[in-house]
Amino acid sequence: MKIQLRKAIKHKGQDVDILDIPLDDLTGNDLIEVEEKIIRTGNFAAVTDLSRVYLISVAAKAAHIPVEALRMMNAHDFSRVITEVRNFLIATDSEETTETTANPDIVPAIS
Repeated sequence: MKIQLRKAIKHKGQDVDILDIPLDDLTGNDLIEVEEKIIRTGNFAAVTDLSRVYLISVAAKAAHIPVEALRMMNAHDFSRVITEVRNFLIATDSEETTETTANPDIVPAIS
């Protein structure tokens, strides 16, 4: 999935205004790795799918961008990213088949 950011972030010295987060490429091992890393830091949440720390870390893992860079996004972009990741993780097959197909690759910024 691609998300248009309201405000670009810096990654490897470049401005990134469209965040590409290929969540379909992640494996269960990736999700467990992210969760275990967070647990080691002491930031454990009882329900990881609702934890901002977990959701932004999953986004960072999928996007191959350091989580610190994503944590510096403005609040609106940050919230959009974690909402999209959460929706992806909890979506059922029936929900996925009823999504719009206008342009499924880019989730536009909301004004």
